[in-house]
Amino acid sequence: MTARGFYTLFTGALMLVTALSVGSAGAFLLGIAALAAWVLSLVCVLLAFFSCRISQEIPGGEAQRGSVCRYLLRVQLFLPLPIAPLSLTVSLPSGRQSEFLLSTRLFGVTQSENDFSCPHVGIFPVGVRQIGFSDCFGLFSLRHRVRAPLPDLAVLPRPARTAPVSFSPGEGESTSTQRAQADRSTPADIRAWQEGDELKRVHWKLSMRRQSLMVHTYETPQRPDALVLLNCALPSCPPALRPVLLDALTETCAGVLKSLLDAGHMVRLPLSGQTQRELSGKSSDALPLMLHALAQESFDGAPDFARVLWESSRRMHRTGAAILLSCELTPPIADAAIALSRMGAHTRFTLVTSGEVTKTQRQLLSLLLSSGLEATHVHTA
Repeated sequence: MTARGFYTLFTGALMLVTALSVGSAGAFLLGIAALAAWVLSLVCVLLAFFSCRISQEIPGGEAQRGSVCRYLLRVQLFLPLPIAPLSLTVSLPSGRQSEFLLSTRLFGVTQSENDFSCPHVGIFPVGVRQIGFSDCFGLFSLRHRVRAPLPDLAVLPRPARTAPVSFSPGEGESTSTQRAQADRSTPADIRAWQEGDELKRVHWKLSMRRQSLMVHTYETPQRPDALVLLNCALPSCPPALRPVLLDALTETCAGVLKSLLDAGHMVRLPLSGQTQRELSGKSSDALPLMLHALAQESFDGAPDFARVLWESSRRMHRTGAAILLSCELTPPIADAAIALSRMGAHTRFTLVTSGEVTKTQRQLLSLLLSSGLEATHVHTA
């Protein structure tokens, strides 16, 4: 009961006492009217509170960041008299809560359709969390928390435009790497001797005939896989900037995945968050599942991205391209990235920041470039 309801009850009772004391018909009618309004208001609010049935859904259950999602709400009431519009506390895709007013019918179903903007990547429960009931006179106010779970909305990253990823072809790799990969059973061609060639590759008969050293060349198999390593640690930035930074990180990763899958490359995406998992695919059909995985990632994994890189070194024998994406760049991370690149795979390191790079990060990016890596920087607006 609100303060207005208390004063209405008090006034009605006082008028009845006054009418019975002095025999005033006017005071008696005023008291009866006040108490009747109080009782009817109470009955309407209680009926609305106990008879309210709601259903809510998000068609499709997903949307792309920057777009809108359609939210459908149905409310059913059975009331003899009108009440004030319902006060709805709604959880939005941005993670915030907002208040809405909804006018309802006395009998039947009231439907409401709303378009909510989706500013950030993630999984968000969207819908009515709490309903407020009030009568037309404002005498009573009751609130009811919705116990049914809210429908989840997956806000997927929008793939950013990225440069095509290069693969290590094998021919330009180091001698030790070629020696490890070369298929000795299938000579591919003959060429003249070059400094650093092994003596056992010399074609002695042809060399004697031509009076110059000639060597075999062997087929070096193409490394088929692309390995995408994402830093799943919580970025060390102000909380207000964190959603924007993670949007840029996931959308850059999504752009790389789309470019690789559209080209028909085998892509592996291990995620090192609290729930560790790995996704893989070789066609664009695998992209939606990977985008969902990026949206579901909570970015609360181990903060040591360098350790994640070192643990991935055993996968390099089948990796033709390694794409590293991180919001942090430290000397241990740079050392691990350089070590991975020396195992033969073409390596790209992408640093995502909320502004310009620091002096230390600029020096480390220069070190990566001088070490033969492809180093890029993405900053949020």
